[in-house]
Amino acid sequence: MKAVIIAAGCGSRLESRHGGMPKTLLEVGNRRVIDIILDGVVKSGIKDVVVVTGYKAALLEDYLRNNAPDPLSIELSDNPLWKLSNGVSVLSAKKMIRPDEEFVLLMSDHIFEPEMLKLTVETAIEPDQALLALDFKLDRIPDLDDGMKIKCARIENSRFEITGLDKKYEDYQAIDCGMFKLNYSFFDILRSSIEQGKDSLSDACNSLARNGKMIGVDIGDRRWIDLDTPEMFLWNELIGTITGESKQ
Repeated sequence: MKAVIIAAGCGSRLESRHGGMPKTLLEVGNRRVIDIILDGVVKSGIKDVVVVTGYKAALLEDYLRNNAPDPLSIELSDNPLWKLSNGVSVLSAKKMIRPDEEFVLLMSDHIFEPEMLKLTVETAIEPDQALLALDFKLDRIPDLDDGMKIKCARIENSRFEITGLDKKYEDYQAIDCGMFKLNYSFFDILRSSIEQGKDSLSDACNSLARNGKMIGVDIGDRRWIDLDTPEMFLWNELIGTITGESKQ
């Protein structure tokens, strides 16, 4: 299984902090965001990674060539249309994925406990389904207003059928953690959505949800954070829990 990390955007809300570098190269604690993500990938047992670049691609590509963990094989896919929504970045990774393989999709500004990725990898899906990690503990979300809200209903145990995704929902059950398990067939859903002028990842997921093919898995007590604004970098206790630094 491969991990696809989309790192093409410019991170406009972090401009005051990143000074023109790709946001995933920002430091949190004593480590760069991308290093924390790759460490989680290694600990989950995944060895093959695709990183989708775009904004200041050369900076990120150079860093990865010189600093990637030894167990990982990293391929790079440039998205020249990085100013468009993130669905276009995901679609640009299609050439790196075999038609017969599943893959996990990660955001370049989300850090997470490795057990969360292991759970996502190990949760089974059908060839025409997509899986999204969900956080039901709404009281622990640092920036709840900005989170992608999820409407869903339990199927069994920790599995749910997702019926909709929208940041504007007022009645919802969970928050999207930005971690997916996908099949190659998802690229067809993305392309169809983009051709209709809907180029975000959530647009494609909503298309699947309307057909009962979007599945969620409850992450339980596993922790994560979306580092998409300067304020999120101030959550030192949560970040320390995720990286393990608070346990040292």
